[in-house]
Amino acid sequence: MAGLLGIATSGLSSIQQALSTAGHNIANVNTEGYSRQIAEFQTLPSQRMGGQYIGSGVEVGDIRRAYDSFVVDELRTRTSKLGFAASFESLSASLDKLAGDGDNGLSPALQGFFDAVQDVASDPGSLSARQILLADAQVLTDRFSQLSNSLSGFERETNSKIRSAVSEINGMVVNIAKLNSDITLALGNGGQPNDLLDQRDRLLAELSSKVGISTLKQSDGSINVFAGKGQSLVIGGESSQLVVTDNPLYPGRLEVGVTRAGGQVSIISDQLKDGALKGAIDFRTRVLDPAISELGRLALGITELFNAQHRLGVDLNGQLGGDFFSPISSVTIPSGSNIGTAAVSFTIDDVTQLEASDYRMLYNGSAWEITRTSDGSITSGAGPTFTLDGISISVAGAPVPGPSAGDNFLLRPVYGAAEQFGLKLSSAVQFAAGTPVLSDLAFTNSGSADINELRVNSTTGLPLAGPITLTYDSSAGGYTGGPTGTLAFNPATESGGKSFTLTGFGDLSFTLSGIPRDGDVITLEPGTGAPGDNRNALLLGAMQSERLLGGGSATFGESYSGMIGGIGVATRQARANLQAESSLMDNAIATRDSISGVNLEQEAAELVRLQQAYQAAAQLVAITDTLFQTLLGATRR
Repeated sequence: MAGLLGIATSGLSSIQQALSTAGHNIANVNTEGYSRQIAEFQTLPSQRMGGQYIGSGVEVGDIRRAYDSFVVDELRTRTSKLGFAASFESLSASLDKLAGDGDNGLSPALQGFFDAVQDVASDPGSLSARQILLADAQVLTDRFSQLSNSLSGFERETNSKIRSAVSEINGMVVNIAKLNSDITLALGNGGQPNDLLDQRDRLLAELSSKVGISTLKQSDGSINVFAGKGQSLVIGGESSQLVVTDNPLYPGRLEVGVTRAGGQVSIISDQLKDGALKGAIDFRTRVLDPAISELGRLALGITELFNAQHRLGVDLNGQLGGDFFSPISSVTIPSGSNIGTAAVSFTIDDVTQLEASDYRMLYNGSAWEITRTSDGSITSGAGPTFTLDGISISVAGAPVPGPSAGDNFLLRPVYGAAEQFGLKLSSAVQFAAGTPVLSDLAFTNSGSADINELRVNSTTGLPLAGPITLTYDSSAGGYTGGPTGTLAFNPATESGGKSFTLTGFGDLSFTLSGIPRDGDVITLEPGTGAPGDNRNALLLGAMQSERLLGGGSATFGESYSGMIGGIGVATRQARANLQAESSLMDNAIATRDSISGVNLEQEAAELVRLQQAYQAAAQLVAITDTLFQTLLGATRR
C-alpha cells in the first residue's frame, strides 16, 4: 500500500510542478525575452520485488527553456545591426532635412548675391544697387553662419549620443556581470535558473543594440562578453567600463575608450562594430565631416576668389578694391601626445585645387605619411616640404631634434571655414566695379588696329604711374612705347589676334588684332573709377557660372548641390539599409518566437492534459485509501 501511495503522491507532486510551469508560461506571455519553460518528467528508480522490478513513480527531472542558442545569437546579431542602421538613418535624415530645405538652404542666398552683383554691373553708378549688394552679401553671410551652427549642432548631438550610449552600456555590463554570478551560484546548487538566464539574454540583446558584441559561454554557466576587436566588457562576475574621452587631435570630438594599466586611455572607436554607438560615430565620419568640409571649401573658395578679383578693380573713389569678404584662416593642430619638437604649418596656394578634406600627418620614424581623410589616400616622404591639392606643407624643427615616431598633426584647410565667413566691405562706394586700367584707340588711327580681352591679373605695379602709349611702327616690327620693350606684331599673319602680358604692370593681359598703320596709337591708362565703369563687376558676376572649385569641376552652386546630394545619397542608402535590417529583424524574432515564445492555445491544451493526469493521480490516491481501509477491516476480524 505504501508503494502505491508513493506512486500516486509522486504523480500529484510532479503534475503540480508541471501545472505551475504552464501557469508561469501563461503569466509571462507578454514578458519581453521570456522563453517558454517545459517540465520534463522522468521515472523514479524502480524497486525489486518478488523477482521483478516495480516502478516507484515519477519526478520532474528538469524544467528547461525552449531555447536555441544559434537562433538567439542570430537575433542578437540582427539587433546590433538594426541598432546601427536606426541610429545612422535617424541622424542622416535629420541632416538631410536641414540641408535640403529650399527656403533656408544656401542656394537662394547665393543666387540673390550674384543677382545683386549683376544689378551693380548693369548700373555701376547706382548707390542703391550697391547697398542692395551689401545687404544680399550679409544675407549670404548669415546663411553660412546658420548652416555652420546647425552642422555644429549635429556634432554636439553626436557627442551627446556617444555619452548616453556609453553610460547605458556601462550600466548593462554591470548587471550582466551580477547575473553571471547569480547564475553560477544557482547552477552550483542544482537546477536551471531559467528566469535568470532569460534576464541575461534580454540584457545581452539590449547591449547588442548599443554596440556589437561577441560572447563566449563558460563551463560554470557564465558568459564572457567582448566588444570591438576583443575588448572585454564582462569576464565572469567582473565588468569593465568604457570611457568617453576627448580626441587628442580633433578639438571637441568625443571618442570611446578603455582605461589600460597605468591609467592610460586607449581609443577604440574605430574598432567598434554595429550598434547605435557605432551608428553615431559612423554618421559623424561618413556624412557630417564631409558636409562640414564641403561647406567650408565653398566658403573659402568664394572668399578667396571673389576677394582676389575684387582687389583687381577700382571703386567709385578711384581706389583699388580691398577684401570684400573677411579673410579666413586655416589651422594646424598638433596631437596632445606628441613628444617631438617638429612644427608643421601650411599655406593655401591654389584654392581651386582644394579638396573638401582634412589631412593627418604621421611621422613613422623615418618619413612622414600624409593621409587625406576624405578617401584615405596617402602621400609619403621625408620632407621638409610637401605640395598637394593646392596646399604647401612645411615641417620645421627637423632634423635635430625633430619629430619622434608616432607624432601626429591635423591639417584643416577647409574644416570650419564656413563659421568664419563674413562681410568685410562696409561702404557701398568701396565696391570695386571698375577696372584699374582702361584702353583707348586714338581717334586719328587710320588702320583697323584693335585691343580686346584686356584684363588685370595682379595688383603689382598698380595703379599705373601714367598712361602707356603703344605706337605701331612697321620698321620696328610691332608696337613701340611699351614698358617691356617693343611688342612684336605682324599684321600679315597675326591680324586675327595675338596675346600679350605686361609683367609687373598689373600683369596686364590683352589681345591685339587688326591691321594697324604706322603711327596708330593704343593707350593703356589708369582707371578713375568712373560711375559707368562696370568691367570688374562683370567679371565678378561671371564667377557664378565658372567652374572654379574642385580642380575646375564645379561652380559655387554645384559645389553646394554636391554637398546636399552627398547627404541625400547617404540618407537614401541608410533608409534602404534600415528597411532591410528591420525585415531581417522581424524574421529573426519570428524564428525565436516559434521556438521560445509562449503559445496560449498550446498552453491551454497542456493545462487540460495535466488536469486530467492530476485527476487520475488523485483517483489513484482514493483507490489506495479504499484498498488500505479494506485491508484494515479484514485484519480486525
